[in-house]
Amino acid sequence: MRGRPRPAQPGFAVAVLAVLAPAALGVGAAATTVSETTLRACAGIDSDADRLACYDHLAGRSVSRAAATVPGDSATASAPAATAAAASAPPAPTPPSAHTFGLYAAEHPKPPPVAAAASLEGRVASVGSSAGGHMTVLLEGGALWELDDADPLLAAGETVTITRAVLGSYILHTPSHRSHRARRLR
Repeated sequence: MRGRPRPAQPGFAVAVLAVLAPAALGVGAAATTVSETTLRACAGIDSDADRLACYDHLAGRSVSRAAATVPGDSATASAPAATAAAASAPPAPTPPSAHTFGLYAAEHPKPPPVAAAASLEGRVASVGSSAGGHMTVLLEGGALWELDDADPLLAAGETVTITRAVLGSYILHTPSHRSHRARRLR
């Protein structure tokens, strides 16, 4: 059976026509992808004019319903049901365009950024030291911050403010108007 060619698939031919016809006629700038079930729904319409109107709808052409119907055609009554079935089919996912194909950022968009707070104010629960010998400040709520240099005036119960600085760093401001570079440990 290796030498015998496979018979042509009519569904494939219809899909190729649906994709290529709008571009050949100058209808749309980009080809659209249409699911096979939607194409079969259009192919099931008996009336030529209604079937053409269904394909035009899939191609993105705006054709009035009055222009698509043939007066006195008995199959016109079944066309709205078939057109509704074609319209209710789930839309196929749009493929990436040629200029964004393969770009990770275009194919995997980031969620919108969350607005970050400019500062944090908290009460000091305890003061300690890290394994590296740096002073640590534990805030109520569990946030642990390590200071670059020690502050002998800072004690538990005081309220501190931590603000953002350049390049992702933070500065801890004490009630005695002293500032220290800090980094969050947990």
